[in-house]
Order: sequence, then structure tokens, then C-alpha cells
Amino acid sequence: MRISVCMGVYNGEKYIVEQLESIRRQTREPEEVILCDDGSTDETRACVKAYLDSQKGLSGWKFICNAKNKGYPGNFYYVMEQCTGDIVFLADQDDIWETDKIARMCSIMEKQKEIKVLACTFGLIDGQDESIHTVMSPTDRKTGGSIHPVSIQQVFYKCEWPGMVLAYRNEWYQNKIEKIAETGETMVKCGKIPHDFLLCAWAAEEDGFYQLEEVLAYHRRHENNTGGEEHRIGKLLNKERKLKEIEAYNRILEEFTEKNVLQSEKGRNALEAKRSSMRGRYEALQSGRIKNVLKNAWEYRVQVRLATVVCDVLIAWQREKG
Repeated sequence: MRISVCMGVYNGEKYIVEQLESIRRQTREPEEVILCDDGSTDETRACVKAYLDSQKGLSGWKFICNAKNKGYPGNFYYVMEQCTGDIVFLADQDDIWETDKIARMCSIMEKQKEIKVLACTFGLIDGQDESIHTVMSPTDRKTGGSIHPVSIQQVFYKCEWPGMVLAYRNEWYQNKIEKIAETGETMVKCGKIPHDFLLCAWAAEEDGFYQLEEVLAYHRRHENNTGGEEHRIGKLLNKERKLKEIEAYNRILEEFTEKNVLQSEKGRNALEAKRSSMRGRYEALQSGRIKNVLKNAWEYRVQVRLATVVCDVLIAWQREKG
């Protein structure tokens, strides 16, 4: 199988070289690596060009610079369409891969043809490469090396698979894109939905999304994460920040509905159930009342994680206490 790696790039000068090195040092080298800068205003372009110039032995590496900013999802959708490999790995500009990430995940996908998208698990690191330990860590107790399917219900329940853990079959993805093109739409127009979220939902709807319980990458949390992820308890318990996060997530779910992204009954049911629970969560959190938070959590208990309930209760408790 031919392997492609694609990376959307934007203002990542501080950490991008370290990530490029972790890709270059893979025990299973990719035949194609495509980087696409989306109008960086720092020294990212210069850093990438200097790195590529310094690695004379590299082949198949390509650096694209957009003339106009496409936005985070739009840039990824664009670079994904440029990939020609059989298996495509998504990469982010500020993370680090284990050296056997490509080899390990490819070996599984070669054997298990039913897998359309495969995810590994990941650890968290800070800006100084130090491990982060938090109650919100997605990889807790997920290091046993087993492989299991992930349902569409679980995708909406957890939403814990960033692009840097994913590998997907390119033929399957391109077929999806062609069907969208037949309707007159493009992936850029569907840009409110993050590329990684869409891949997971599509594959899970077709019973083709699997997870490998093995840490093969490290996600860096810092002040300028494009995805806005957070692990610090002070910001996690900020009501205004949390309401904005829920609003953004609800807009993504709305886009799923408006664009008819999911075609199966089980997919649409899972989506609608999540939309209902998130609307209820927003209203309960906005009220600032613990009883409303707990009432909504109980009503949608199948849709809500315990850590989420605890977080929302603490936010409401701060409001009532104040």
C-alpha cells in the first residue's frame, strides 16, 4: 500500500519542525507527505522551507501555500483531496508521533479490510514536551493494544478522536467526495464540520471505524491550539467559555443535519439524540442552577459523560455560591 501523510499548517512555527522530524523518522516511510500552509503570518513558511531544504534525501514531500485563507477545516479538506496514497494519515503541526505509528496502523489495516478509518490512542504533552495528567485525558486505561469497533453513538457521545490519531482508506474517502460533488456541494462548503469529526462519523455509520488501544502519538496542549482544546481546570470551569464551546459544537451538529451528512437511520437517530442533549445542556448551564444541570444529565444520561456532568455541576455550584 502507498502511504500519504497530510498536514494543514497555520502559524505553527514553534513546534512544526519537531512534528516533521517525527514523520521523517517513521520506520515505515510514507511515499507522500503534503503540507499546506493556510496563510501563516508568523515564520511557519520559512521554517518548513528551511527544514525541507536541509533534508536533501527526502522524496515525495510537497509544500503548498494557499493564496487565500481557507480556514481550519477547509484547508484540511483541500489537502486531503490532493493525497494519492491508499492509506492517508492526518497530521497536526504541533504534535509528535511514535516512530512506529505508520507501520503499526498500516499492518492492521492491511489485515482487516473492513476498517475504513483506524484511530490509535494518544497522550497529552505541554509546550515543554512534559506529560499532562488530567481527569479529562481521553487515553485513560486505553493502552492494552486491543482493536475494537466504534459505533456512531460512541462518536457523538465522546468525540475524542483528533485528526492526528486517524488513518483512512483514500478510495473510500474519495468515493464519498464524488457523491457530494454530484449534489453540487463541495467539502469547503461543508467546512463547519471538522475533517476528523466527519471521517469518524462517516466510518462509524458504515461500521468501519475502529480503535487501536495503543498510544502512538502525543497531542500538545498549549495557548494557541487551533482546535481550542483545554485541560486546565480553571478554564474548564469558566461558564462563558463553556457556553461558547457548546454553541460551537451545536453549530457543527446543525451542519450535519443541514447537509444530510448521515444517510442511515441509526446515524440520523444518533445525531438527533445528541442535538437534543446538547440543547438541554446549554439551557441548563445557562440557568446556573445545579438542579437543572442534574435534571438534564439524567434525562440524557445515555448521551452525557460523567466527567461532563461533574464539570457542569461545578460551574453551576460556583454561580450559586457566588
